[in-house]
Amino acid sequence: MSKVLCRFGFISLFLSTLFQAHALTFYAEDLPPYHFKNAQGNASGALVEITKAALKHADLEGEFSILPMARAYKELQERPDALMLSLLRTAEREAHFTWISQTYFADAYLVSLASNPVNPETLSAAQRFRVSTIRGYSSARFLQQAGFSEDDNLVLVGHYKQLWQLLYKQRIDLVLTNTLTLQNEIIRSGLNPELIEKKLHLTNFPSQLWLCASKQLKPEIAAKLSTAMAYIKTSGVYEQILMRWQLPLPQSDK
Repeated sequence: MSKVLCRFGFISLFLSTLFQAHALTFYAEDLPPYHFKNAQGNASGALVEITKAALKHADLEGEFSILPMARAYKELQERPDALMLSLLRTAEREAHFTWISQTYFADAYLVSLASNPVNPETLSAAQRFRVSTIRGYSSARFLQQAGFSEDDNLVLVGHYKQLWQLLYKQRIDLVLTNTLTLQNEIIRSGLNPELIEKKLHLTNFPSQLWLCASKQLKPEIAAKLSTAMAYIKTSGVYEQILMRWQLPLPQSDK
């Protein structure tokens, strides 16, 4: 009997150790109301809640870490059990990650101070002005591929607060940004969002935000998460969480 108990204890310990070795970590940048650190220092936000609901349905455990975008992206590339809550799905990234489920969307605009008369009708025309975005973002690569250069007309910064401070101090002319987060970012930067005006809608910029994982993530875990996310959407939980955060549904989910 003692041998059976010992064997059972060993198996339980082995399974527990195996699970801990494959603990999931979900990374995201500080981007309210989607994912951010709350007053207690914990990860919060609509997409955090949605992912937690999916984890519960899939009977999986996970931790959440809010980091600057460049560092979060580095963790996603290097850690075998790393995931990102909302990464733009682009052609360049397609083969490098496991794409689990669309979590939200992000329309892109060039914006400026309303008092600034700049009004480019095309992205090429915007090259005559100083344009800024955040280093490590898809928007930075998008601008560089369109011909913008840090030696000339491109200003890259590490955080959105730096971005808006530069614009409001008129050190740059235009910002490439996701307008869904525009107002919250500006308010959290201590500035007035009513002074901003959209100048050019970049319809060819990727708009789908996805929950994605390292290519090294076990396929069975990715499959469980994908199935759980599908359930969260069809059951109405996804919509309820977005409504609670006063966020519209993505067009593809309507």
